[in-house]
Amino acid sequence: MSPPLHITRPLPFYFRQYTIIRYILLERKELTHDDVRRLVFGSIELISEAQEQLHLPIGENIHETRSRLSEGEFRAENMPKPWNSPYRMEFGAFVPPSMVILDRKLPLSDRPMDVPEFASTLSLYTAVHEVIHADDHTGGEKLFQATREHILRAHQDKLRKAFEIIRRQGGCDSIRNYEDLAELWAMQYVDMVTHYRAFVVLRYGQLPRLEDIWSRLSDDFFSPCILTCIESQKGAEYVFGLFTEHMGEYCLIDALAEYEEIGEKRACCYTV
Repeated sequence: MSPPLHITRPLPFYFRQYTIIRYILLERKELTHDDVRRLVFGSIELISEAQEQLHLPIGENIHETRSRLSEGEFRAENMPKPWNSPYRMEFGAFVPPSMVILDRKLPLSDRPMDVPEFASTLSLYTAVHEVIHADDHTGGEKLFQATREHILRAHQDKLRKAFEIIRRQGGCDSIRNYEDLAELWAMQYVDMVTHYRAFVVLRYGQLPRLEDIWSRLSDDFFSPCILTCIESQKGAEYVFGLFTEHMGEYCLIDALAEYEEIGEKRACCYTV
């Protein structure tokens, strides 16, 4: 049985920064604004270390992002998920230019179970996720812009079919034309990529219960697990290349097609 709210229990995060062990402590209580600040700057350190040690472009503007967020605002709030959210595991938000909001109930997110390691890892995962969004904003949202243009240029047929379905179902005030739909798909792709980068960071840090978090995302719309599936076949460097040197040549549609191709090849291997 879970302890009552007035009883607190430390939730530890351990990660290496060269040979130094850094420690972030959360209690089994609702987050405060100061807790959010500590999680954000702990996330920046972990992203920086993972990027340096793995030689992967996880947060290419992280030093400037650290400087911007040093003057930022950090809030712990109740965050009911919107009905149209593609992910069940959304517990934070980045508000440009420098505000990070985390769900105040994150340290209790394992309830009604009693798995504090899950709650602690989810708290740090969410903070890392929002810091990466902040880093993309620092860089001028280049991936979003390039992906939207790619969708408009390369996937007119998919836009046409999807827009016709929306029209037949009565339309949508926020999707009035192909440009609006391409923008939505680009946003969904960027968030999928952000989830993947956050996963790589926490995998480097060997955070407990990370696979439990990732498995809960596997059944959601536009699951970021698509990218870890591609990674398992082609490597992390290939996946990161899709949204760096090949930025503007790839999107959610292409990721789904590549994922399906991998599944078909696996099926053929099993058949043989």
